[in-house]
Amino acid sequence: MVKDLAPVLTLAVPALLISTMILGVGLWLLLKMDFLLALLFGALISATDPVAVIALFKELGVPQRLSILVEGESLLNDATAIVVFNIILGITLTRVVSWSDFGGALGEFFKVFLGGAILGVLIGIILSELLYRLKLGVSSYLILSIVLAYACFTIAEHGLHVSGVMSVVAGAITLGVLGVSRIHQDATYVVKETWEIIALVCNSLLFLLVGISIDLPRLLGRIDVILVAIILVLIARALTVYSMVPVTMRLFSLPRVSMGERHIMWWGGLKGGLAIAIVMSIPDELAGKSFLVELTLGVVMFSLLVNASTIRPLIKVLGIDRLTEDERLELQQALTNARSRANDMLARFHKSSLISSQTLNRISGNISNILSSRTVKVNVDQRIRHLYIPALRMENESLKQYFDIGLIPYYTYMDIKNNIQHDRENWMNENAGEEEQHPPTQHSIFLRIENTLLKQLRELDWATFLLTRCQYFRFSQSLQRDIAGYLICENVIEKIKHEAGVDNDQKNIVIEVYEKRLTRRKQRIEDIARDFPEFFSRIVNSLLTRVALNVAGNWAEDALHHSEIGTKIFSNLKQVIESALAGQSAVSLPPSRVKPEELIGKIPLLMGLPETVLNRLVEHARPVTFLTGDIIIGEGEHGDALYVIRHGHVIVYREDNPDSILAEFEDGEFFGEMALLGDQVRTASVKASTPTTVYRLTRSDVLAVAELEPQLKQRLQQAESDRLHSTDAG
Repeated sequence: MVKDLAPVLTLAVPALLISTMILGVGLWLLLKMDFLLALLFGALISATDPVAVIALFKELGVPQRLSILVEGESLLNDATAIVVFNIILGITLTRVVSWSDFGGALGEFFKVFLGGAILGVLIGIILSELLYRLKLGVSSYLILSIVLAYACFTIAEHGLHVSGVMSVVAGAITLGVLGVSRIHQDATYVVKETWEIIALVCNSLLFLLVGISIDLPRLLGRIDVILVAIILVLIARALTVYSMVPVTMRLFSLPRVSMGERHIMWWGGLKGGLAIAIVMSIPDELAGKSFLVELTLGVVMFSLLVNASTIRPLIKVLGIDRLTEDERLELQQALTNARSRANDMLARFHKSSLISSQTLNRISGNISNILSSRTVKVNVDQRIRHLYIPALRMENESLKQYFDIGLIPYYTYMDIKNNIQHDRENWMNENAGEEEQHPPTQHSIFLRIENTLLKQLRELDWATFLLTRCQYFRFSQSLQRDIAGYLICENVIEKIKHEAGVDNDQKNIVIEVYEKRLTRRKQRIEDIARDFPEFFSRIVNSLLTRVALNVAGNWAEDALHHSEIGTKIFSNLKQVIESALAGQSAVSLPPSRVKPEELIGKIPLLMGLPETVLNRLVEHARPVTFLTGDIIIGEGEHGDALYVIRHGHVIVYREDNPDSILAEFEDGEFFGEMALLGDQVRTASVKASTPTTVYRLTRSDVLAVAELEPQLKQRLQQAESDRLHSTDAG
């Protein structure tokens, strides 16, 4: 939905506003309705409610993107419709209309719509963090998700007077992203299935109330005006779908939506319970309410009886549910696997002497006929892509399992998941390749946040402590990421090797991709173990202890669920595990094997100073670790810090020619020393080519020591004088 947010928002906001205006003007001209009443009807009827269509999409297996566009539009345009309706209703009731009112109404719309969304996101974040920190069970998630809905609506609608519906939608999406995705994989299924049942019950009650609300003889008496309204609704829907969808796709460089899919979006834009709920909420004192109710019920009846009942044959005629070549190949593979599993079970029955060989052969023949697969002619690339897509699915499953047991934190989990999704899109578009050879055109949002934070902190003296903590966090996450990636590659390789009905040569091509990744990740882990042995040992011990305890806790919960242990045993066992987890101490980077004063004493500006002076400077030096590829100082940025490399390797280059390396520094060397003489503009960028730890010494710290040490003060004054003379001579 995020990828297709542009067309979804286009249909949910501007398209709905245009539809409201088309219907308002059309009814005003054709039926001589009061213009404000006509606009009121346009606002309440323009929102889509395609519950029946979405259910049919799932049944027929239409493309997922079409389902996302239709359902995403419905999700967001409800809020738009309610906000627009309330604004027009207020104007209609007061009967005071001026051009300034329209400007105020537009501002009110954005305030109510965006205000509701922001409130929902904030409440969703707070509740998600609360659920995660308290380690509550599945029942708590279900109960508090209902609390979220009512809290968002009540606070938004009655407390802050913004859109309650938009607040609920935004809060639910936030809870889905930040809350549900962080609970155990089995619990995720329970939450989703429970909410599907709740949605089914609510929709059933909604349509039951629609049926009870209809006075059929009265509607038949208004059939002429209802037909006019139906035609206008279809025209307004067609104008927005057929014009705005392709324009939006081109504008945002998104994959096109075919004409057949646009036909489905037009005809499948059903009107339902929302329109009836809105029209019933109109105050009785508004003249024309009964007429609006009749128009609304008539359009909803047509939508449910005609549009909904004909959408299935329309999908089949347009071939939307037709299998693609990739899907036919996937079906062939699924039939082969299903037949293999069925025959394995029959073989077990035969081995146990429950059936004779004759019976086994007869049943196996029947199963083979039932699950026979037609040969699909495809090229080698298609077969490889078909094998690689399930491999990515295996990656996702393994990734969630490792997150569930605490091997990786949530941030790393979401970043890797984003990369897997990008890799899947590459293969689906026949652009498959190595992750280093085909990087995304744009870094993920997680990496962009990291790089922005690093850039803001690296040259700020007061933020050195924050930078140190941030870099340790990134360093430990990088190690956890490589460990998880290594294990995921092992899992995928093992599963691909046992994949039935696939040519071994094709298996080997995909396996080779994962083996290369496995080798790279193993090498990175070994490099950290070699360069930072104490850190590696401590973090691996801490990490795997936590993982083992989480696995034990998960087993205890499953054992309780299946009545293998009693409640009292579970309570005691859980207390032991939680106490051990709470006692896990934080891991920090180990001290350097080289004394800092030895490194600082090698700097020409400070060389030869007494040991007491160097020791004072060391007290102010702060160790900071940078990951491979991190920019330590950037060309054109202001800085006043000197960097001494404790361990690692860096390269120096200019931004206009990053491939040309000006210099390389390693253990014991330094850079940026001129910054100690005053605020300097960096003349080149320095980037870590391996994980690198540096000592950071700022000008303010050096000056503070110089006030206490005359020799250092004299050395600085002499260096400043030499620099000025050099500048004058130039």
